[in-house]
Amino acid sequence: MPFVGRKRELHQLAEVLSRPPVVVLLEGEAGVGKTRLLHELHWPPLTIGRCHPMRFPYGPVVEALRDASPPRDLNPITGALRPLLPEVAHLLPPAPPPLADRQVERHRLFRAVLSLLGSLRPITLVVEDVHWVDPDTRELLAFLARCLPAAVNLVLTYRAEDLSHPVAEMLAHLPPHIDHAEIALAPLDPGETAELAEQLLPHPGDLWPLSRGVPSAIEQLARMLAEGRPPGTPPALRDAVLLRLASVPLAARMLVQAAAVLGEPATARTLAALAGVPPERSERALAEAVRRGLLVESAPGRYDLRQPLARQAVRDSITPAARRRLHRHLDAPAPPQGTLSPREEQVVRLAAGGLTNREIAESLVLSPRTVEVHVANALRKLGLTSRRQLRTT
Repeated sequence: MPFVGRKRELHQLAEVLSRPPVVVLLEGEAGVGKTRLLHELHWPPLTIGRCHPMRFPYGPVVEALRDASPPRDLNPITGALRPLLPEVAHLLPPAPPPLADRQVERHRLFRAVLSLLGSLRPITLVVEDVHWVDPDTRELLAFLARCLPAAVNLVLTYRAEDLSHPVAEMLAHLPPHIDHAEIALAPLDPGETAELAEQLLPHPGDLWPLSRGVPSAIEQLARMLAEGRPPGTPPALRDAVLLRLASVPLAARMLVQAAAVLGEPATARTLAALAGVPPERSERALAEAVRRGLLVESAPGRYDLRQPLARQAVRDSITPAARRRLHRHLDAPAPPQGTLSPREEQVVRLAAGGLTNREIAESLVLSPRTVEVHVANALRKLGLTSRRQLRTT
């Protein structure tokens, strides 16, 4: 895939890594291009391992070092890595005898990794997808970060919305001689999205509204168009969204589903009413949905899914029974306190934007007469006498 719109971040990363030892945290949502950015580096050499959702002990470090070409005359302690690295065991010293104390043996293993990295310098150890890090690797990385040899860097990539613990905590314990940097990789802007799309496909149209600038989504949308298929939710994006949705508490999941059905930014109160989540649970549920990147505050006090493709993925996953329940709540009358129902609030927002009843009806798949009733009820509840006054509410 063409490399577009990352010159500033690439320069920043290369500049930081040119002054080892340094620890770099590279953050960005799924598909935003963290791995691609790393592969654009020409120096220093990288050795890369990836964390896995199944969280294998020391898995990413084993992956990174199993193809190493260490020099001769290694520190004897590196022999402790023979069981973990059978691919290069013949290049390592003999394995030391086992120790009775598990913690002491673990410390010896950590020192062995540190010594092997030192023998490979200059080198940058990259551990990707740290949001899936296993407990053993997490402790090893914390150890390495505090003890990096000269000419050795450590880069950790992660998705903040899927992180169960703050990786930044290790930065607080770094010794003075080890520098650090945090780089956040944002989606492409509309111009960069157009540039990438045009390099992938002649006359692709505007893919930014659907992709919101995520390069992997742009690539998959372009592939769909090239194959003559209508652009839809790419399977990788759909699966990532649904896996994240399945991992949050039920109340948060219900708010996300309500936002998907509503199809436009809504207040926390509207989402909670539509989802049927009690007020005492909705605040925490909303915070969790936002923390996990399922909902974003697209306008002050209003929440929506991050992109239309994610909204469609969630909407398609809702069971028929749940969809009927949501639509019943959407069309239910407001409580007697005079507040607007979710549907009335939705109609008011469109009317305030200047749409006619017929245009609102087409947008919400309602009859113009139903829209007329909703507008009249909303004006009465808001104490207004003119539709024009909605634009100032």
